[in-house]
Amino acid sequence: MSWLLRISLRYLFSGKASTQLVSLIALVGISLGVSALLLTMGVFSGFQRQLKEKILSASPHLVVSLFDHDKQEHIDKIKRLDQVERVYFVAIYQALVSKEGRLFSVGVKALKEEDIKQIYGVDVKNGIALGVGLADIMGVGKGQEVLLLSPMGQRTPFGFLPRARAFLVDGFFQKGIFEQDYATVVMRLDSAGELFGESYQLLGYEIYLKDPYKAQEVREKVEDILGPSAVVRSWIDLNKALFNALQFEKVALSFVLMLMVLIASFNITSLLFMKTREKVKDIAILRTFGLKRRQVLLIFLMQGLLLGAFGTLLGFSFSLVGAFFINRYELIRVPADVYMMDHIPAYFEIGDIAFTLLGALLLSLLSSLLPAYRASKESIVRVLRNE
Repeated sequence: MSWLLRISLRYLFSGKASTQLVSLIALVGISLGVSALLLTMGVFSGFQRQLKEKILSASPHLVVSLFDHDKQEHIDKIKRLDQVERVYFVAIYQALVSKEGRLFSVGVKALKEEDIKQIYGVDVKNGIALGVGLADIMGVGKGQEVLLLSPMGQRTPFGFLPRARAFLVDGFFQKGIFEQDYATVVMRLDSAGELFGESYQLLGYEIYLKDPYKAQEVREKVEDILGPSAVVRSWIDLNKALFNALQFEKVALSFVLMLMVLIASFNITSLLFMKTREKVKDIAILRTFGLKRRQVLLIFLMQGLLLGAFGTLLGFSFSLVGAFFINRYELIRVPADVYMMDHIPAYFEIGDIAFTLLGALLLSLLSSLLPAYRASKESIVRVLRNE
């Protein structure tokens, strides 16, 4: 096998100028295709990774919706689970917030005072805290007064009127997610109970885990503890549609870009046909010295595979360099208010690298089959007679 490899290398790097040019074109084509494919998948993976980190930093890992109010017993049981780090009791309401006659639809999250401080970093006494985006569009500053209205309302002698109460703005928070920064108000549980009564949209727990990527496993344990008295959803469940869409786009684009490598591999086919014509006399002489057809086939398959391997490794090196500059200088800039990040990094996953490298090598091998088979079928007698 070693002497077959030496012959393959010698044939690959020798020949006429035209064949060397085709070799260079094939090498560059495969390199660019592999590099483009890896960088594209790396950017997609980096975007998904950053998006998950943003979601995990701003949202609970498990959300429990209760059907009964025996909250303390549930909390004690859940806290005993190894993966659970923190548990908060929370009530969520739908409301309207008004300033100078302008109305904004918001979600109101009610928590204990100490929990608000821990999650949002704001001291809320008898007032409320607003997301920075909501505060900006309302033009509200700290210490100013806003009106909070419950859409459920109450019956009075004068008819059905919405419940309303003025609150001072105790502070602001920023989580980097549109829903929280532009459509959320945070207040104390007791204040929310006085205003909204039992008209909550969700009453339950927000659970934070030591390892958020084990959320599905912990979710099953929490479901076993709570039984039919609650519905438990993980951050993966809540964002499944988003991540499925991103993964589909990544896979679809990857297959499209793999066509670039396929097209580049056609150059290997053309090159080996040219090599066959150039080396036909050498093949005939080697055959007279006992070289078998199978060995001729291997020599030309090795040439295609070697060229594909060199191109693949070169493309992989280009992608590493490209990813370094993308991450070092934050080259891919995006609007932070839309994508929850101001730039997209490149992050290579092992599966993507394996898929690309093995796919490029396989295409190189397949593109070598026809010319290699053609070379192995050359007639010794015909070649020697013509020469």
